[in-house]
Amino acid sequence: MADYDVVVVGAGAAGLCAAVAAAEAGASVLIAEASDAAGGASRFAAGLIMAAGTRFQRERGIQDSPEALLYEYLAFNRWSVETGVARRLAEEAGPTVEWLADRGAGVSDIYFSGDDRVARGHVMKGGGAAMVACLLAAAKADPRIDLAFGRRVDRLLTGSGGSGSIGAVTGVAVGEDRVTAGAVVLAAGGFGANKELWPRYLPRAVEAEWTFYIGPPTSRGDAFALAGALGAQIVGHDRGLLNARPNFSQSMDSYYPGWLVFVDRDGQRFVNEMTAYSVIESTIRARGGRVWALFDDAAKRAAVPRSTAAAKKYDMPTGTTWEDWVEPVIDEMTAKGRVLTGPTLGALAASMGVEPAALAGAVARYNTDAAAGHDSMFEKTAHMMRAIASPPFYATELRLCNLALTGAGPRVNRDGQVLDRGAIPIPGLFAAGECAGGVLGDVYMGSGNALANAVTFGRVCGQHAAKRA
Repeated sequence: MADYDVVVVGAGAAGLCAAVAAAEAGASVLIAEASDAAGGASRFAAGLIMAAGTRFQRERGIQDSPEALLYEYLAFNRWSVETGVARRLAEEAGPTVEWLADRGAGVSDIYFSGDDRVARGHVMKGGGAAMVACLLAAAKADPRIDLAFGRRVDRLLTGSGGSGSIGAVTGVAVGEDRVTAGAVVLAAGGFGANKELWPRYLPRAVEAEWTFYIGPPTSRGDAFALAGALGAQIVGHDRGLLNARPNFSQSMDSYYPGWLVFVDRDGQRFVNEMTAYSVIESTIRARGGRVWALFDDAAKRAAVPRSTAAAKKYDMPTGTTWEDWVEPVIDEMTAKGRVLTGPTLGALAASMGVEPAALAGAVARYNTDAAAGHDSMFEKTAHMMRAIASPPFYATELRLCNLALTGAGPRVNRDGQVLDRGAIPIPGLFAAGECAGGVLGDVYMGSGNALANAVTFGRVCGQHAAKRA
């Protein structure tokens, strides 16, 4: 007889959801967490969950459906995500948000979290840390769940499949300690903290050069070795979320004040600077991952602390009072050479390595639109537009360097089962959250995409692992 019905590897949002859901289905559960505390990357999250058709939307008069989310998710990702997996996410994210709320995790607001047509970004009260605390309390209160912290699983146990092949997963091991189980759920997080894996699985993180990771040190890519040893198929190459940032700080702020103007290496404007960072990431990526942000002296002088919050699409909570786009910081970065300046646009263009005529033309068109109160190119909110007219002029480079999450890992199906290289489920093995590959697509859908993946597939895996056990 097995020691537990289900072992969950990792105590982030995905792992905790898996454990609680499995226990509610009647399973005995062990959570093995590598660090000394629960939460993983989820405790750093702002606590936004993308979901459609929830009671919280209906209470606010928002008409939405899982089918609408599914279509937009597939279209936004250019159908690079398996439809069955995307459908499970779209159909179960809403019920999972309600399931979380029923266990004490409140929803404080709903907003447009990406380029979606309706508001479906559910803001959890207290952010990711509060949601983790709620789930951890539920796990501790359930007598069917045991927790083991400081226990980094180093291998999976398997039975014989006959003819020397690997059989079903039968448990986990930490050194000489072995725990048997009817099923194992991998929820070990991504690999952002392991730079040695970036060149292989997320090469664009290396190309950015300034890249920094905003997650826990335990996000080391353990799932690659654990599932890889059993022949798991690895998918999601070069998928993740890299937000564009100036080389000012390692802040996780991913929205920009509307008075900035973005131009590419050819000096051409290419995006609405106030759109969702999911959109901005994809457009910057298409331009080599490096672009410029322009502004003038009048904008710089008006940029006093907290003045930029109202000029953003959304003032994302970052847990810090640091602001990039304020005059003292801009002056400091100018002195360090990270912000370029010039008495004329031509001089600025020369220092940027951009064709002066192209930059002058782009700025002239923008200024005309600002005066007319209509962005004829990208329809940025008119009252946020400020002409670039007061010298000296400024430019700073933006690169896709803020690594918020990774998207490569063992391939899963719609039930969260890990698939082998022949796309056949490995018996008894499931994966959820950031360590699972194939749920997040080529383009990040918007705020709440990753947490929706974690909690939804965590719950799905917990239910199906309990059923198998």
